[in-house]
Amino acid sequence: MLQVLLYQTAKLNDSNLFEKMAQLSKLLIPISLYIFAVSCNRNTTLQGDIDYLGNAHLIIQEQPIHYKYAPAHSDTLHVNEDGTFSTSFPVPKDELYDLKISDSVYPLVLTPGEQLSVHIKRSDFPRNVHVEGYAGNWNVALNKYLKEVEPIDSKILIEEEKMVDGKPNTVLKLSQKKYQIAQKNLQDTPFRPYYLKDVGAYLVFKIRSIEYNLKYEEDYDADSARKSLIQEAQNMNFFAVNSLKAQRAGIRDFTHYYSRTFGIYDSLKAAYGQNLSEYDIKRLAYHELDEKRLEVLKYITNRDALAYAKMYLVAERIGEQSIKVSTPSYLRYLKEFPDYPAYKNFLTYFYNQIQSVSPGQPAIPFTLFDSNGQPYSMKNYRGTYVLLDFWAGWCQPCLDEFSSMKELYKKYSRDELEIIGISTEEDSLLWRQNLTRFNLPWPQVFGGNGFNQKTFKAYKGGGIPFYILVSPDGNIARYNDIRPSFNVEAVLDSLLSTQRYSSN
Repeated sequence: MLQVLLYQTAKLNDSNLFEKMAQLSKLLIPISLYIFAVSCNRNTTLQGDIDYLGNAHLIIQEQPIHYKYAPAHSDTLHVNEDGTFSTSFPVPKDELYDLKISDSVYPLVLTPGEQLSVHIKRSDFPRNVHVEGYAGNWNVALNKYLKEVEPIDSKILIEEEKMVDGKPNTVLKLSQKKYQIAQKNLQDTPFRPYYLKDVGAYLVFKIRSIEYNLKYEEDYDADSARKSLIQEAQNMNFFAVNSLKAQRAGIRDFTHYYSRTFGIYDSLKAAYGQNLSEYDIKRLAYHELDEKRLEVLKYITNRDALAYAKMYLVAERIGEQSIKVSTPSYLRYLKEFPDYPAYKNFLTYFYNQIQSVSPGQPAIPFTLFDSNGQPYSMKNYRGTYVLLDFWAGWCQPCLDEFSSMKELYKKYSRDELEIIGISTEEDSLLWRQNLTRFNLPWPQVFGGNGFNQKTFKAYKGGGIPFYILVSPDGNIARYNDIRPSFNVEAVLDSLLSTQRYSSN
């Protein structure tokens, strides 16, 4: 059966259930339940075979309400020695699910009471998956779409780099071609959200082109370009609720890149230096950027779409800003949209989770192992500040911090500061190769599972680099608002100075 987190059980229609959950989540009590039978649901059967799986897992996952901050309820399918698998679970309505192997995803349409047979060749996945049991010829249409856009995706990656560097590029033409292929193949199928998603990606590329044109072209009329873009988005029904739900990140990407077209990033870099990261800019210019993001909402006239869009923006505030900054917008949302319990309860759940790891709260206990099998536990570092660095070898911003971290490690004694690197790699071999490659002097431990790594998830990490500073008393001192190359030294000097003064 699919494991469903408590906050997602609105289907049970218990209006008090979420209030109980919100209270209990503050106490960090792990809550889950299994839905074995729901009167209004009929079980859907998913069966099939795969030629090879190895150490990977075959997972069926419902798409979560928020791509980054909402727990996804999923089930790991048991694959027999002969490669066959079969499972049955309740599905309330026709809905898109993700069939996952590692980072590769293939969408499936699950229908209440129906049965699907899925045949997979691991070497091709997610291409050429054969599905039997659909009411229409949807699987053929999806596979045709995936095959046609594969070379376009590769070209877009190359052309995107040219766009960022202010060079002539074909990103918009390629992105437009991609959504046209999606429209041709998927418009009249349950996979239509992929067409809407590609439309959104095209519009985001168009916003980004405004930012770079403003940066590299003299006398560029960004105001006219923004107005034209908004009109095109309206003509393509981008602000409709179904379109927003189809996007990778709701309204987040559109509003984020829209806010960057006002030169705020360049102004801050001119003031603070080109080494300023996006992470720093989001905090230094939060109010200016947020004002521009909110401008987009006036073009969303449908209440359902507005509730969904605002839910995403509030979630981003909770995840990226301090509790003090995010609380007013969170409370306003609860008051403005009491008739959207799924959104409201997700935000309450997430808000309470972030509050539980805010400064002053106890650090999350863990025991993880280094490359020699030596255990490292948070409890062993009482009496010193500990900087937890969640990183991966593929994360360039993480790697960019290493030179500053090495300087910090030299400046402070181990009685003052220890750094513990916690890898979010999925593959331990890659992690070991990275250790050799970077030769980092502080302890490095591995938990596996990528962003599903237990300690990373316990700290509600949404992306990397991700830093937690733990105080000598074992409580969280700073949460995701520090960066070694920007402010860790100043923060640590202040904390150590206060500590010395108090001890005297």
